[in-house]
Amino acid sequence: MIFPAIDIIRQELVSHGINADIGNITEIINDINNNGVNADIIISLINIEENRISRDPHNYTRQNGNILMKNPAVHLYLTLLFTSVRRAGGYGLSLTDLQNVIGFFQQKYVFDHANTPALNGNIEKLVLDMVSLNLQQMHEIWSVLGGKYYPSVVYRMRMVTIDSVSDITGPPVLEIEADYSKL
Repeated sequence: MIFPAIDIIRQELVSHGINADIGNITEIINDINNNGVNADIIISLINIEENRISRDPHNYTRQNGNILMKNPAVHLYLTLLFTSVRRAGGYGLSLTDLQNVIGFFQQKYVFDHANTPALNGNIEKLVLDMVSLNLQQMHEIWSVLGGKYYPSVVYRMRMVTIDSVSDITGPPVLEIEADYSKL
């Protein structure tokens, strides 16, 4: 679900006139010198975190009258870096590109099936929040990426859920015992 979640964001940006693509920003910056970049905004996944608070403790599900065993779903936060790599037009157009990205997410920061029909059926909803980074944090990100700084903005995407059900059936619950005398 990670790629479909990021790709729907790319599709939405493109449909609103923002020339965006998904890629590893470090590799793309190295390719800029070879003119291998066709997008103005590059979306890079720079971190994945688990949201343990939303974890469902149930380790089973019902399907066609059977009980199937499963591990709890994993809910993820994805940190996305939107970088302007525009070569033609200079720095001013790079800043305009970032302004357009920020403006887009200011207008539409929740993506669900009602407002984004192309959203993958396994994704209930995506919410994007801007992450405010200080100069030191931005320096650390670009140092880890191994590149020089390009105009960029960071957003945190929530809730990407990874959930799978096994083929292992569990025993049905036949009776429930309650002992209220110990209360």
